[in-house]
Amino acid sequence: MKWAIAQLIKQGSKVFEIDELVDFSDIVNAHDEIRKLSTDKVTGTGQLQGKKVVFNLHIEGTMTLACALTLDDVEYPFDYDSVEVFVLDADLYEEGEDEYLVTGTTIELAPVIWQNILLQKPLRVVKEGAYEEMKKKGIEFETEEDLHESEAEPKVDPRLAVLSKLLNDTQDN
Repeated sequence: MKWAIAQLIKQGSKVFEIDELVDFSDIVNAHDEIRKLSTDKVTGTGQLQGKKVVFNLHIEGTMTLACALTLDDVEYPFDYDSVEVFVLDADLYEEGEDEYLVTGTTIELAPVIWQNILLQKPLRVVKEGAYEEMKKKGIEFETEEDLHESEAEPKVDPRLAVLSKLLNDTQDN
């Protein structure tokens, strides 16, 4: 997904269409958290606007991640829109803006798309039915409701139970 700046300038401010499939399998193999990534569909438009090239993109695909509980594969679909701005003139580039300064003679969109895909990756995913599967293995998790219920019931430390009995006896007398 490369565009020569000379070609874009020659084309002028005419909008051009993008409809491509992008394969990041070579990069995914080096990534620890993403097990597999489908060929991603990238659609949208691009346009030269003065000394900037603006891409309006729609990216969709599916990444396979490890379940946080069972480590089984979980398919996680993503589907998002992104606006990417490439600045051709260093004088117009502002640090901290969501813009990329073009230093060569081409604009390469693939690394930017890869960054956006990484931003779509959730911190953790849990496979459907994973809690039940773990329960069958003898591992149970406390939910927030369980924690709130246990806070309502005052628990006495077994080591201090004798002192509690003494306290109750003295209050009764």
